[in-house]
Amino acid sequence: MKCALVTGISGFVGKHLRDELVREGWDVYGFDIRPAGENVFVGDLSDRAALTRAVADCQPDAVFHLAGIIKSTDPQAYYTSNLFGALSLLDAVLQMEKRPKVVLASSSAVYGLTKSARPITERSTLRPVTEYAVSKVAQEMAALRYHYAFGLDVVIVRMFNLLGPGQSPDLACSAFARQIALAEISGQTEIITGNLDAKRDFVDVRDAARAFALLAEKGEAGQTYNVCSGNAVAIQECLSEMMLRSKKQLSARVDPARVQKNDVPVQVGSFQKLHKAAGWNPRIPLNESLVDLLNDWRERVKVELK
Repeated sequence: MKCALVTGISGFVGKHLRDELVREGWDVYGFDIRPAGENVFVGDLSDRAALTRAVADCQPDAVFHLAGIIKSTDPQAYYTSNLFGALSLLDAVLQMEKRPKVVLASSSAVYGLTKSARPITERSTLRPVTEYAVSKVAQEMAALRYHYAFGLDVVIVRMFNLLGPGQSPDLACSAFARQIALAEISGQTEIITGNLDAKRDFVDVRDAARAFALLAEKGEAGQTYNVCSGNAVAIQECLSEMMLRSKKQLSARVDPARVQKNDVPVQVGSFQKLHKAAGWNPRIPLNESLVDLLNDWRERVKVELK
């Protein structure tokens, strides 16, 4: 049986990746900042000793590095977690006699301000506009150094905008779903939003988890792969789809305070490289992802309000 170590296993992607790997017959271990069930080592990415013990104890065939932060009011935190955390993990892997493949989660945020509406390929220029995006570029470059300098089998996965059950309300569509679910209970009739005009490439988290599992088997060392749908959809369309499925009549209001500075107007990716390498295609349609996200929040708000 193949063995996997998943950092950030209690997170949005980590939970779905664990399910996918188990379905595919992997023996799955986790490393997380909080307890997350059996076979999970508890520790922080800054704790090199804990990471080294985890890697040594489970002797993984593949390490999936998902842990890190997306949102913070402290710019330095992005680099502490995303860059230096990855360095701690890579150093731990480097100490192993039998070195596993490392599948590292990155983000389409690294592409930043694209100059055309054409689908972004892995060869597209990186133009990061946020501290988070810069930290992910730095993380990628560090990981590639370990490949070129030390021969580590590193694969980088650039995820576009994920959707699906379990998503944090820090992200737009999940925040909408939570508000709609609360409104159905509380009597609220207005959904507060940020910029609705931006167009994004949305892909279901369960399709993304499948891509990670496939790349552990078929991804080429030192290569980067986009995980996306190949379609750009306005955030307004996502909100409208969920509002149509609400049990109440709702309206939306843009709060200027929620409009992000340097917001990228359009981003759409190409998954052709991933398809060629691993035969991957997105399977779950956008409306299904949105319905599952909304239904998931309907259950979660019941717990919140208890």
